[in-house]
Amino acid sequence: MKELAVAYSDEKGQEIKLTASDIVEYISTDSSVTEKEVVQFLNMCKYLKLNPFLKEIYLIKYKDSPATFVISYQTLLKRAEENVNFDGYETEVKGEIPNMSATAVVYRKDRSYPVKIAVNYSEAVKTVMDRQTKELRPTNMWKSMPEWMLRKVALARALKEAFPSAIGNAQVSVSEIVDIDSDDKQVQERIKEGDGQKAVDEMYGVSPLPKIADYKGVSEEEAKERKLKLYEILKEKKIDTLSKVKEILKEALPDENWSNIKKDVFEKMSGERISKVIEYLK
Repeated sequence: MKELAVAYSDEKGQEIKLTASDIVEYISTDSSVTEKEVVQFLNMCKYLKLNPFLKEIYLIKYKDSPATFVISYQTLLKRAEENVNFDGYETEVKGEIPNMSATAVVYRKDRSYPVKIAVNYSEAVKTVMDRQTKELRPTNMWKSMPEWMLRKVALARALKEAFPSAIGNAQVSVSEIVDIDSDDKQVQERIKEGDGQKAVDEMYGVSPLPKIADYKGVSEEEAKERKLKLYEILKEKKIDTLSKVKEILKEALPDENWSNIKKDVFEKMSGERISKVIEYLK
C-alpha cells in the first residue's frame, strides 16, 4: 500500500496528520482494508475535520466485506451543539415493546418550526441470527437498553435533518450514526471465530464513556490530549508495529503483562499510564 497522507485542522484548530499506515495499524478493525478504502477514509476525515484517534469516526473492516465508515453519535450531537442556531432538543419514549416509539424534537433559532422525528421500535431495532434457535433476536444493547437505543436513533435522525452540514455530504446512513461497544466480550469472541460481519451489528451500541476517576487525577479532555500526543510521538519515533509497542510497554510499565496486546491498547489505557509511556519515550 502506498504511503498516503493527509494533514488538516479540526474545528478547534488542532493539527491532525494521518497516514495510510496509521489507518491500517491503529484505526481499521482489520488490516485487510484496501488502498481505495483507506484513501476514502482519509479524505472523509479531512473533509469532515474528524479525528479517528478520538473515536469521532471509525473504519470497520472485516475480511471479504467492504469497509464501513461510522460517525459516532457523540460527534453528531457535538456538531449540532456547536452551531450558533442550535436551541436545544426534547425526546420522549412511549409504549412497550413491540409497540414502543420515540420522538425527538430539535429546535433552531433561525427556523419558525422545529424538526420533529418519530421512530417505531420495529423499524429501528437491530437484530442478529441466534446461533442456536436460528431466529432473529435483538442485539445485546437493544435487548438490555431498548428505550435508550430507540431514543438515540430518533435524536440522531432529527439532528441530522436539522443540521445537515454537521457531517457534510458524507454517505453515512442514519443507522450507522451510533457508538461502538468495542469492549463487548461476545463480539470479540465472534470476531476471533471469523463471524465479523454479523458482529458489526452487535457492536452498534452505547460506547461506555470512561469516568473521570478512570483517568486517575486528570480530566477526560486532558487524557484525550495525552493520548493524541502519544500517537504523535510513536509516529515520530517510527514505533509502527505491535512488536515495537510491546517492547516499549515492557520497559515503561514493567509491572504489567503485555504479552497479548492489540492495536487498541492505548485506547483502553488510563491517563496516568499514558503519561508514563510518554515520559519513557522522551
